[in-house]
Amino acid sequence: MELSTINVGPAQRLVHYYRAGQGEPLLYLHHLLGLRGFEPALQNLASHYDVIAPYAPGWGLAKDDLSDIDPGALDLTLHHVDLLDALGLSKVNVVGISIGAWMAAELAAIQPSRVEQLVLVNPLGLWLDEVGGEDAFAQHPGFPSRVLFSERGMREKFLIEGRDKIEAHVEELLNLRAGAKFLWPIPDTGVKRRLPRIKARALVVTSERDPIVPAAYGPAWQASIKDAALATLPGAGHIAELEQPEAFSTLVREFLN
Repeated sequence: MELSTINVGPAQRLVHYYRAGQGEPLLYLHHLLGLRGFEPALQNLASHYDVIAPYAPGWGLAKDDLSDIDPGALDLTLHHVDLLDALGLSKVNVVGISIGAWMAAELAAIQPSRVEQLVLVNPLGLWLDEVGGEDAFAQHPGFPSRVLFSERGMREKFLIEGRDKIEAHVEELLNLRAGAKFLWPIPDTGVKRRLPRIKARALVVTSERDPIVPAAYGPAWQASIKDAALATLPGAGHIAELEQPEAFSTLVREFLN
């Protein structure tokens, strides 16, 4: 599938995004490694929804936009509001994973009128001293994102195979650099103070084998969002929609329906 582009906001920032499917609009906000094309989980969801999957500023083709965005939540939220405005979408379902789940939660908290239903998968943004979590930005430079997957070899399978190894590695590092701007050194963004503002029907999902966001974070997110539901993806790591596209898309679809 080809990427589309659109200019958004007062600065007319160029956004690269995938869009496919029919039905209610679903905005998908990606994980720490950006987008691996229009991923199989998104293809599954496009059978039921109008799926819009943009690169956030700093990731992938938008890597040069990172300096234009402040580290806090406001600039990213305004960017996503500008995107919805440019696409002519007043209200959408929002699904986010990893850092994208944090972005989704901030959008739902700061602009509650724009989010119909909300799914947060392995959300970053909270920090519990008693639980902790692996530092995604302090890994071996030779395989910096291996910790994001549940099994050794998945990094190579999803990020490296079939590509120029140097090019793929550089892209991996640049994507992690973007995440570090918002989450390093401790991934506490202050979002907990804003979560009670969320009005959307919400589902929080954790993965059984995620060392970045251990399952104990799920109840903490759930407790801060009024009437939120909680679910687990058995056997999955942090980047669950790459590892288990069928389980991921089924869980999202069943909740949204």
